[in-house]
Amino acid sequence: MIIEKAKSYGFCFGVKRAVEIAENSKNAVTLGPLIHNPLEIERLKKEFNVGYVDDIDFIDENIKRVIIRTHGIPKDKLKLLKEKRVEIVDATCPFVKKPQEIVENMSKEGYDIVIFGDENHPEVKGVKSYCVHNRVFVVLKKEELFSIKLKEKIAVVAQTTRKIETYLNIVSYLVKSYKEVRVFNTICNATFENQNAVKELSEKSD
Repeated sequence: MIIEKAKSYGFCFGVKRAVEIAENSKNAVTLGPLIHNPLEIERLKKEFNVGYVDDIDFIDENIKRVIIRTHGIPKDKLKLLKEKRVEIVDATCPFVKKPQEIVENMSKEGYDIVIFGDENHPEVKGVKSYCVHNRVFVVLKKEELFSIKLKEKIAVVAQTTRKIETYLNIVSYLVKSYKEVRVFNTICNATFENQNAVKELSEKSD
């Protein structure tokens, strides 16, 4: 048997950054798992006493330092966290903050917001929360837009780890159907590189 590694794999920039932040923030908790990697979460707990809680309600007077996970948190939860008067260490990936800022700014300008992603994913929940009105729609494929009546001004962002091909299908439909569509490519470069490496490797592997 021959085992070959993909050209690109492993932790992306945002995850590496978050792990380093956690290692330098001993005796803390993260609000939700820091990253999607149970083994690394366990290592951080064992070596640096960095655990996690699932909700702000579990943060009591014994907790002095809270780390915001790579995926970010909803805007209202950040406000509640600040009211807890704990030290807040922000490990939100900069590439996740980008769609948060776009959604906030474009919604302030009156654009309907379309987010390509999984509505139940913590990153998407956070991004969605930055919309200043209720005209925000989360979809995983273009067909979900067929039953939604959007305004003529639309801004589109993507969850950072989604496939570009599906995003292009959604964008293509919107551009053909509406007068003004502002498209922001918020898919992370590391995602592109990993997806392309897997595709390349799969074509020559059995």
